[in-house]
Amino acid sequence: MTTQKYFVIEKNKYSYPDEHFKYSIMKSKLFDLKTATKMLVAYEQLNDDKDKSFYIQNVDLFMGNNEEPLLLTKEMEVSNDRSN
Repeated sequence: MTTQKYFVIEKNKYSYPDEHFKYSIMKSKLFDLKTATKMLVAYEQLNDDKDKSFYIQNVDLFMGNNEEPLLLTKEMEVSNDRSN
C-alpha cells in the first residue's frame, strides 16, 4: 500500500478589476494526510483575511506509472524531407 500525499493550497480572492482567484501551493511540497491537516488548521487559525482560504488536495502519484514505454515504429518516424 502506498501512502497518499497532499498539497496544502492557498486560495486568494481578488476583486479588482474583476473578481478572480489565485491558487498557490504552500511550501511547494507534498505532505502526508496528518501533516497536511495540521498545517491546514494552523494556516486557518492564523488567517485574518476573509479573501484568503486554505484547502488540502490529494495528489495522484501514479500518474504515468505502470505504463509501458512508447515504442517508435517505422510508421511513426518523422521524415527529414522538407519538400512538403
